[in-house]
Amino acid sequence: MKKNKIPVTIITGFLGAGKTTLLNDLIENHPKKKFAVIENEFGDIPIDQELVVSAEDNIFELSNGCICCSLNTELGELLSKLMSDKYEFNHLLIETTGIAEPDSIASAFIGGNKESTFYLDGTVCLADAPNIEQNLMERGEAVRQVSFADAILLNKIDLVSEKELESVKTVLRKENPDALILETTHGKTDHDLLNLNAYDSQALENKLLNPQYTLRIGKYDHHHDDLVAHSFEFQEPIIPEKFEHWITMLLFLSGSQLYRIKGVLHLEGESHKVIFQSVRSSSKIELGTKWGDGEVRKSMIVFIGRNIKREYLEKGLKGCMKKG
Repeated sequence: MKKNKIPVTIITGFLGAGKTTLLNDLIENHPKKKFAVIENEFGDIPIDQELVVSAEDNIFELSNGCICCSLNTELGELLSKLMSDKYEFNHLLIETTGIAEPDSIASAFIGGNKESTFYLDGTVCLADAPNIEQNLMERGEAVRQVSFADAILLNKIDLVSEKELESVKTVLRKENPDALILETTHGKTDHDLLNLNAYDSQALENKLLNPQYTLRIGKYDHHHDDLVAHSFEFQEPIIPEKFEHWITMLLFLSGSQLYRIKGVLHLEGESHKVIFQSVRSSSKIELGTKWGDGEVRKSMIVFIGRNIKREYLEKGLKGCMKKG
């Protein structure tokens, strides 16, 4: 349930891609929202001291209702400070450094006690059109940011030719065929980046079981050096106890390599679809809608990670369907 929970948007992207410009635009274009902004590296956004109402523990409360703070302590500790009665906000923006791994931040909002207060809405990645191809070839962080994103803002498109732009989009789709790609100049877009619903169980169910998505996802298995994405679809029901044991062990042993798992599961004896999601070793499972009369019951699950072999995942999943 999202009611009364605070949405979280993560903004990532390589150095110079335009993250700070996007962040400022989001704040300026949503004057009715009260944002809390967490900076991985404080100082990227110059704070106008005339706007500061109060400052305590490196948390700056501004006259426009926003709060700016630095991630100079553990994220959980900082969130606890922000959730005290001193501050009031209704959307949390987290801007990572250019070399940060967004999945490490996202995992804090999947499962666990933070889900009672926050829900992860999505990750936006800024991609610098003139430089992103080179970054992807040279820097593993850029690959990780692009592959994890729910929406990619292909920025500075005015600095490349049409041919170059198509080449860049082809590369981005290869790295992340699942992400929404938005072409922008100066990070400006009419798309609502604050309502991506990327982790909403109902939206995920609709997406994964859409026939058009099923056709496209069949081509989703790809490799980029050690980054891999594997998808599986099968109709044989999964035995709940076996899946729980297998996925728990998989995340325990390989959670640092598994950036994201998302799936709709057909569990034996369950009349509802079951939605499973994980980021790193954090996971959650929710009931979806009931299987309809005559509806083909099937499971669709996607794994995105590093150095994860398809045969290993396939063997584990098939083991969850065997009785005895």
